[in-house]
Amino acid sequence: MQNKIIEALEEVLKELKVSKNVVLTKSKDFGDYSTNLAMTLKKELNLTPMEIAELIVNKIDKEKYFISNIVIAKPGFINFFVKNTFFVDETNKILNLENKYGQLEQNQKINLEFVSVNPTGFLHLGHARGAALGATLANILSFAGNKVIKEYYVNDAGNQIDILAESVFARYQQHFGKKYPMPENSYVGADVKWAAHVIIKLFKDKFVNSDLNDKKVKDFFKKASVSIMLGQIKRDLSLFGITFDKFFSEKTLYKNKKIDNALLKLKNTYNKDGALWLKTSDYGDDKDRVLIKKDGSYTYFLPDIAYHNEKMLADNGVDKLINVWGADHIGYIKRMEIAIDQLGFDSKKQFKVLTCQIVRLMKDGTELKMSKRKGVTFTARELIELVGKDAARFFMIDRSENSGLDFDVKLALESSQKNPVFMIQYAYARANQLLAKTHFKTFSAKSFINENETKLVNTLKDFPELIKKISVNYKIHLLPEYLIRLAKDFNSFYSNSKIIGEEREESLIALVKATKIVLKNGLDLIGVSAPERM
Repeated sequence: MQNKIIEALEEVLKELKVSKNVVLTKSKDFGDYSTNLAMTLKKELNLTPMEIAELIVNKIDKEKYFISNIVIAKPGFINFFVKNTFFVDETNKILNLENKYGQLEQNQKINLEFVSVNPTGFLHLGHARGAALGATLANILSFAGNKVIKEYYVNDAGNQIDILAESVFARYQQHFGKKYPMPENSYVGADVKWAAHVIIKLFKDKFVNSDLNDKKVKDFFKKASVSIMLGQIKRDLSLFGITFDKFFSEKTLYKNKKIDNALLKLKNTYNKDGALWLKTSDYGDDKDRVLIKKDGSYTYFLPDIAYHNEKMLADNGVDKLINVWGADHIGYIKRMEIAIDQLGFDSKKQFKVLTCQIVRLMKDGTELKMSKRKGVTFTARELIELVGKDAARFFMIDRSENSGLDFDVKLALESSQKNPVFMIQYAYARANQLLAKTHFKTFSAKSFINENETKLVNTLKDFPELIKKISVNYKIHLLPEYLIRLAKDFNSFYSNSKIIGEEREESLIALVKATKIVLKNGLDLIGVSAPERM
């Protein structure tokens, strides 16, 4: 309805041949919506605000835009009253569309890469935040009518995998009483010990007298360690309710000339001091970047460029790449944007990076510490075991990804209206119980007469616009905020209305059904369950 009134005002502006941004606000005391547009047009029209307001009002077709009345108030506010039929029509629209309410037809092909944790250990809290963010965004973009390819980039090549293999091999030897030192910068967490015990269980003492300098032995421990760790990462993601369409192996970049193909496409490379460089300083980077070192080895940047080139071309080409990275990668974004452009794509239109700030796990005002290298990581799996999947998914996206997140364990476990997850799920279960009590089997709204009813419809009708907004700005924290508001408005409606047995039960129970539909749609997008009873 808000968009319809804005559309009506924009039509008038077009007729008056003036250009102005239309701002419409919700108004409690003077109508459903209000605008100060008339007061902003004094110079353009050389009239008083009251005269301009009257001019605008006389040009609006109230029937066309579901407006029951328009009132002008000094010094030039225009206040709109919406027809009751609008609220009825919108409620019936929700009832008709059900789980399709809010869907769009954007028709883009989007590659969304998220999590992409090095397979050197279990998922920790920071990874869990990126997982919840990426999965929810994928759901919303798909709901908005896009084809979304959810991708995980497996860093299974490079120095970190060598260190992983060395660390697991050391733990393997130590299990059999060998005084085998841990390598420098080794992974020393419990997850590495666990990986070693998996190999021990499968292969017993087969490698006790082996040397890691033996290529076959090292290759085995690299492959086995990655496979074991990646298997556990996939298991943790499934506990989180998250699946991927594609796991892309970094090792495959070194086959079929994929890196060479990307190099040929880069437009501004040059040789200096025996190394190959990419000219990035001319495009906003603080310095140029090395692609191939003087010893012939690749920097991390080059295979990463090749990977983005492959993503852009995969599945017969995609319209956009979206990456979800940790906050420690912020400095990496600019050079990757430049590389995307150098490959011949348009980074402004086709590339977006979302960065997740750190997560602190809090209980009674005290942080539960974590340190992967010291082996005292608080893992994503432990979080799910502690608070459950629903709370983990919801709380991880309850703040903008650009803000640090304090995850309140005590609140997440609380069975009260203070806990937003409980409140939303309880509102859904309450709606379900009301529907079980009514004798109506089909649902149709006829009229709404009081403020609690129209306010609830107004909140319900914001859902499609919210989906549209998030599909453009990727601010998924707006969805849990919306569901909290919807649950509160429904609770207010419930507390202030007699529903079952009331003369207008048909319309009121239709509103209950519509609320249940939108709550379910929102919870499904977040990946949170919608219990029928609580």
